Amino acid sequence: MERYLTEFDTSKLKKIYTDTVIVGSGLAGLSVALELDRLDINYLIVSKTDITISNSFLAQGGIAAALSVDDNPEEHFIDTVKAGKGLCIEENVKILVNEGLERVIELISYYKVPFDRDKNGLPLLTREGAHRKKRILHYKDRTGEIILTTLYKFINKKNILTGFELEEILTDENNNKFIGVILKNKDEKKVVFAKSLVLASGGYSAIYLMNTSAYKSNGDILGIALRTGLILKDLEFVQFHPTAFYSEKERRTRLISEAVRGEGAILIDECGERFIDELKPRDEVARAIFNRYLEGKKVFLDISSILNRGVNFQERFPTIYKLLKDNNLENTTRIPITPSAHYSIGGIETDSSGKTNISGIFAVGEVACSGINGANRLASNSLLECLVFGYRTAFSVYKYNLYVDKPEDYNLKNTIKAEKSLDERELDLILKKLKTVMWDKVGLLRDEKGLKEALNDINSIEKYINYYNNTRYIKDFIILAKAIILSALNRKESRGAHYRKDFPLERESYKKHTKVYNNFKIKLEVS
Repeated sequence: MERYLTEFDTSKLKKIYTDTVIVGSGLAGLSVALELDRLDINYLIVSKTDITISNSFLAQGGIAAALSVDDNPEEHFIDTVKAGKGLCIEENVKILVNEGLERVIELISYYKVPFDRDKNGLPLLTREGAHRKKRILHYKDRTGEIILTTLYKFINKKNILTGFELEEILTDENNNKFIGVILKNKDEKKVVFAKSLVLASGGYSAIYLMNTSAYKSNGDILGIALRTGLILKDLEFVQFHPTAFYSEKERRTRLISEAVRGEGAILIDECGERFIDELKPRDEVARAIFNRYLEGKKVFLDISSILNRGVNFQERFPTIYKLLKDNNLENTTRIPITPSAHYSIGGIETDSSGKTNISGIFAVGEVACSGINGANRLASNSLLECLVFGYRTAFSVYKYNLYVDKPEDYNLKNTIKAEKSLDERELDLILKKLKTVMWDKVGLLRDEKGLKEALNDINSIEKYINYYNNTRYIKDFIILAKAIILSALNRKESRGAHYRKDFPLERESYKKHTKVYNNFKIKLEVS
């Protein structure tokens, strides 16, 4: 595996110096930045686009916390661990549910996030799949949007660099310590030298053809991470959301929040048959829907019961209503849906404070894997994870920065041999081919034959693009794709979000975490 994939010479690039670089402007990155502000740490947030383009911003359903009088963190812990199918790191789950309650109270009381309230002025809680209690706080179907726009007011806008993407993570000669990053936009490259790096760039569901990921939130950073020497963990566990709507207008799938099912919507096929308990864990619901499609049947989300209770659908779910209206479906009671790659359970291995195996590099949010989700994420725990571990990571960064000298110049250069370039249309076609392979052969239903075919297909794509010099982005996607496929091949069982048709049952010997090391070395280890 090549260490660097782009051509650069840091001595010739425009230089920026800061204490900490944060890659990603979603809730995880903002949570870190808010605490670094309080701790008087200089930071730079790097975002490919503006703040409205992130998976956090698109989060519809809500954020989970044991806030009601008949609930407590222990109950939340039990539900999370049960959904995780034996792979949750329990001490980290305890941190999530206990400190999560504190962080959510802080959102309500200190930051004044205007969650929906009942007639008595109390937070209006709903229930989602695999939760036994109503513990989901929400703001209509725009929960992520309202949290981020509220917190964004507390961030120093001068500390945000938009329009740049991460191309390279720079480390010292022994690859043991972080020293800087190479950033690029369409016009120029820059080098940022810093004491520490926080990766908060989101997940990798966009590696699948059908996905709900935000535009430009793609997961290529996992490829950069692996060639940097960071350990990736549990990549085979990708959560497919059961209910997404394919928009012909946008040519992409858009999420239909689980909160719609929480409010009483049911799943039916084209014959009107209800075939699954809608509030079972997402992997079970998604597979049930997918199997209906394999039988040649269409599937719908029937919202009749919600309307019959007198709920104003447009008011409760304005984002979804607008989506339906834009597609001339605002008057339907049966919403056509499909499963879609949604949430990445795996990611960069971290401890409970965001630390990775390389000094000075931290990760938080969906790009990270701290083990709280196990083999299957409990609904609405993701925003909570960003808050809790973003807060903890900021203090971990503070401690690390204390003992590191101020950033200084390092003269590093890399050259590449390929001289030819691909145009945008060719790059898009190759990327679509890669995503199609992942969707068809590494998706909801897997087996050894399909996974090996996928690996061969990916290797063929890699061989072709090696002759071109503007393929860094696709090459990092290929690195990630290989790591996912090898992880799925290695796990010869079905557990949580990973389902093998040839090994349909859980196996006790696989009650371990899959770790991917540099050069695609795969190990099953107990964390």
